[in-house]
Amino acid sequence: MVAAMSTLKGPVDALADISRFAGENVGPWLREYEGYRGTLVFADDAAHTARLITLWETSEDEERARASRGAMRDQLAATAGMEVVSFHVFDVVGYELRPEP
Repeated sequence: MVAAMSTLKGPVDALADISRFAGENVGPWLREYEGYRGTLVFADDAAHTARLITLWETSEDEERARASRGAMRDQLAATAGMEVVSFHVFDVVGYELRPEP
């Protein structure tokens, strides 16, 4: 599994609304990509920083979706008044997800 992480800077308070919109409208679009496994969004209000992470089965799956996904990310970031300041892809070497009770 791989994780593609974008770091955004700007007013994090608008990010919650954008994340809800993205979950409702972009989520179904992302699920059409082969190998897509999920999205995580982290926000640090004090540092005016957010991290957007998409999870992919393989690096090839992530790479195939990168250009169109990046364009969508850039649009959503601009709508929230944020700027994408970095992008990296990481191998996920361990994780545990527990089902909700």
